Amino acid sequence: MFTESHGPWTVDDLHRLPDDEFHRYEIDDGVLIVSPRPSSPHQFASYKITDVLNRAIETAQVDLVAVPEVEVVTDRRDDWLKVPDVAVVAWDAFDSEPQEYQAADVALAVEISGSRQSRYRDFGEKLVAYAEAGIPHYWVLELVPAPKLTVFELVDGTYEQIAASSELIKLGRPFPVEIDPGRLTRPRRD
Repeated sequence: MFTESHGPWTVDDLHRLPDDEFHRYEIDDGVLIVSPRPSSPHQFASYKITDVLNRAIETAQVDLVAVPEVEVVTDRRDDWLKVPDVAVVAWDAFDSEPQEYQAADVALAVEISGSRQSRYRDFGEKLVAYAEAGIPHYWVLELVPAPKLTVFELVDGTYEQIAASSELIKLGRPFPVEIDPGRLTRPRRD
């Protein structure tokens, strides 16, 4: 697929690539990052947290919606594109059916971390990138060794950790929600 040398990647370059159902593509500072599609436990957790968030949004009656695996870009840079596992976006942005969302329309980005490599990116590069893009809330749901949710809030341009637990977490922002990490990772069999 990549037969020629290519140096810094842009969002337009990425959109010219052929569709690929087996990989996820992101751009960070012009570097193309290619990841395999998520595993079944990762996909299940994404489905569950999206459902929990949308139920809480509906209860709170706020103009937001949680959507899985959407492209997020920023007007300030053409060499930056992320695909959070779940993004909570403004209703107006969702309603316009964009190909990608502006970071300014994202209230919360959620990453699901199922390996040491993804944990390193989620708590490193992505933590910095989402903060620089101005996304007010960022969560990381770790699947291994045990389910754990870490919650960050943007304060003066950087994220501050406001919670981290394997147990039930009750949050008031960006809307009231209760999250039990253990209930997001495996189907119930009872």
